[in-house]
Amino acid sequence: MNRPSEDNVIYANFGARRRVSSPEETGSPTVSEPADQLSHAAMVVLNAALRRTDAGRVKRGRDYAEKGHVTELRVRPNSMDASVAGSQNEPFYAGFILPVRTQEELKQAMSAMAATPGGLERAEKGEFPDEVLDVFLGAAPEEFRFFCDCPDPADVCKHAVAVAVAAARRINQQPATVFAIRNMAMDAVEASLRDGAYTIAKANAEAGSEYFWSGRDMPDLPNPKIAPMIDDSDTDLLRRALESVSFTNIDLLNAVADIEDLYDTLVEEDD
Repeated sequence: MNRPSEDNVIYANFGARRRVSSPEETGSPTVSEPADQLSHAAMVVLNAALRRTDAGRVKRGRDYAEKGHVTELRVRPNSMDASVAGSQNEPFYAGFILPVRTQEELKQAMSAMAATPGGLERAEKGEFPDEVLDVFLGAAPEEFRFFCDCPDPADVCKHAVAVAVAAARRINQQPATVFAIRNMAMDAVEASLRDGAYTIAKANAEAGSEYFWSGRDMPDLPNPKIAPMIDDSDTDLLRRALESVSFTNIDLLNAVADIEDLYDTLVEEDD
């Protein structure tokens, strides 16, 4: 029996190729993860795949990702790839390649982050300015190049969708992946942002700068934890600290009492 094949790929396990044409398989190609579950950076990667294929491939790709068929997800310079196991004996190799960016373009994107109030802290939480994501990831879905060694002729097959889903979740959980995919370590990013922020602050302080009087938006104020009341504190630690400056037990007791009275006075005035 002759089995159909192409480029040394045998179709024995999944049949001859066929076009997806049923309404169930060719519905809207813009299906995406709920926005409240993924960061904007993660959605950029996910939608790059979903908006370039049909609903049938999206559904099967999602199923592969949900069932753990995506293994060995790897972050490489300017790309991500993984092995995707299906019904066949051997897994397929699939992934995507990001558009080429020059060092100057990456440097300008880092400067944009440095100019953003609290840019580093926001990036660590997965919040990136749009112009930064346009450079580090892609400005449009068409800039992503998906690949897979399966026989599906589609631009984005179900295995590529599965990798996109897994990659989006990785970026959502580990925002630093956005930098790693451009071969930038987090410590280098932090140093670059510090240097950029210093340069911008210096330029803004010069006479003639448009920000000399008006300034820029300030980052959010820190929200420190409220210290516990003295009654909830360990007074033994306070006593041991005061022993080094108290000559007698009476001095120690008076010092603790004075601190307690001072605390009560401050609390009463604050109220």
